[in-house]
Amino acid sequence: MASQASGRAEINTHTRSFTGCGTCRNRHVKCDEGRPTCSMCAEYGLSCAGYKNDIFFDTESPDNRIRFRRPLLTEKERQRMSQWLVSTAPPKSTNRLLLRLDEEVESHVTDGGDIQLVMGPFGVFKSHQLQNAHSSPCEEVPAEHEIIETCTSSPPQEISHIIDPFTPVPDISQWSPGFMESLLERPEQDTSPATPDLLDMVIEQSHMANTPVTSQEYQLNTFLPNLYCNTLSNTSLMSPPNLTSAVPPDAVFLLKHYSSKVISLMTPVRHKKTPWHILFIPHVKDCLAALALGEDLNHASLCTFFGTLAISAFSLGGVSQSENWLEQGQTYLHRARGHAKAMLLTAYDIPKPAKYKSILMGILTMIQVSNFSGNRHQAEGYFLEAEKIIRLKGLKRKKSRKVRLLHHCYVFERMFHESIFICGANSVQRHHLRRAIESSGLSRCSVDGLSFRLYKWQNLQQEMERVRGREEGENDLHLERPGLFSATLYPEIFGVPEPWLVLLSSVIRLGVEKDGAEQEINSVGLNLKDYISRAKALEDYINQLQRPSQMSFSSATHQSKVDQHILENMLEAMRNALTIYFYRRIYDLNASMLQEKVANVRDCLLQCEYADSSVVHGSAGFIWPAFIAACEAEDPEVQRSFSSWFEISASRSGLSCFNQTLDSIQRIWEEKSRGSRSSITWLDLMKRAGYQQQGLVI
Repeated sequence: MASQASGRAEINTHTRSFTGCGTCRNRHVKCDEGRPTCSMCAEYGLSCAGYKNDIFFDTESPDNRIRFRRPLLTEKERQRMSQWLVSTAPPKSTNRLLLRLDEEVESHVTDGGDIQLVMGPFGVFKSHQLQNAHSSPCEEVPAEHEIIETCTSSPPQEISHIIDPFTPVPDISQWSPGFMESLLERPEQDTSPATPDLLDMVIEQSHMANTPVTSQEYQLNTFLPNLYCNTLSNTSLMSPPNLTSAVPPDAVFLLKHYSSKVISLMTPVRHKKTPWHILFIPHVKDCLAALALGEDLNHASLCTFFGTLAISAFSLGGVSQSENWLEQGQTYLHRARGHAKAMLLTAYDIPKPAKYKSILMGILTMIQVSNFSGNRHQAEGYFLEAEKIIRLKGLKRKKSRKVRLLHHCYVFERMFHESIFICGANSVQRHHLRRAIESSGLSRCSVDGLSFRLYKWQNLQQEMERVRGREEGENDLHLERPGLFSATLYPEIFGVPEPWLVLLSSVIRLGVEKDGAEQEINSVGLNLKDYISRAKALEDYINQLQRPSQMSFSSATHQSKVDQHILENMLEAMRNALTIYFYRRIYDLNASMLQEKVANVRDCLLQCEYADSSVVHGSAGFIWPAFIAACEAEDPEVQRSFSSWFEISASRSGLSCFNQTLDSIQRIWEEKSRGSRSSITWLDLMKRAGYQQQGLVI
């Protein structure tokens, strides 16, 4: 019985059909895969969408090897291929053609020369003399009705005069950069008209669709002037000059580096359920497969594809100190920006040009590449676009787990961005975003406000212990309301409890109230008594946070002891950094009173270094507390420790954001040493120089 049960388990390992018709797959029902239409659609009176040719990657194989299923041809293409083969080899002349083929092979074997025949179905045999006196140019494959007429009225054609239009594509799982380069080389002497050959489809240039200038494009060009290398012209988006093929020759190599190295920069956990394992990498693989098959992709998918390649190329360039990789990264980034702009211009069109998840993944990819390249001032525009599409299209829908994963990625990065980017709270872009959401009538779907203002809670302790429902927990986008939400995914993705992010959000909002009062633009804000009361409540709750070693996280249950130790130290560093951020942002406390907290953050970073020197400490959970604490460091030895940590992280990850963050910290140290003012911090320098002009980068 046990063996039978295990046998049934092995048989039912994969329950989802990868080859069902489009209608059944969209409806999530079992498809009998009938040809040309399935009986399930006929039974329910639905229009069968047919069968799509695609490559489906399967990562759930028992031996943990990546496999894929490849239904290359649709039903219509199979019928055309069969009809074409029949028309090229009529029954009466089949024996004669086979004899001629044998004679051709024997003659070349006797001569001892190289055998290169182009005879036979599928082009299996290649001809020694491609240019025969009696040969004629290859013709376009006729339409289906023309094929039928040819079979009945045209004289038999010789097989040697025809090249098969369905030449098999090499196994994509075995592609290497060198093989891809040889595959993508076009013949130097090829004057025959193009045929719908799959190899031609692989090397065909991917052209972007023509997009007219609209009012939304004007808004993008007005409010995001530095976000893209080139703006859209009135006619088309131009492809970058260095990429001449649909499939970049180094795509597979860059994707492997991204999967094995770069993901560790985004999350400290090491399980396979992160959004990058579930969503981003499979999506990029699907894009690679689609480009290899010559399919047209939407701008959202191409944005994610080229943005991912750009991140990986920048990382490789920094690790190897290779200018070629850095230039290649800039080329991919240029192309990703072009697709990002086209994606944003059509994101709200009806019918929709791309799925909601694809668009959001494209924006999140651009946020990642902006942050990793040290351009957080450029990431501001992408953050606002992500917020806009989530509030207009994401909050009103029933959210699947994958959608919620993407929302969590946005909010996590947005909280750290908002804590530092304080000079753009009242920017023109943000005012435009709020007007666009309010005019749509969808602002009611948001539980939180459209601006980072403080929620009117009375007792913080009671509010933090309050259990929030599904709608409030999912639609409180920027964590405005304190409370507990059991379905949160932050511990699983980033190893951080949601209440910690709620506290960070509350400190950010209280700081906004403070700035508004100082600038006399907060006419309906808090009075001094309420401000002090709320600040005291936040201070008490932050100081009473449990130590990470006393907490258990669902994401760490399958982690090794070393990984758990690293997670605990990361959270301890965040706890101390949150305390430093609160006292400097709200009370403007003198830095000399915070040196113990600064040293604690430094010690946590060093303990992680000692635990596993191979770990690249690059997630937001490490770089944010390192920046907040390092800015307040006064002891030269502690400053050198922070400098060493940023330099080591930069060399391991290859990303420029670490060096640029260190440059910003060193500017603060120099300012302190010149002015002998221990109270000065990053906040003062941003207000003095202007973040958008000078730019303190983390």
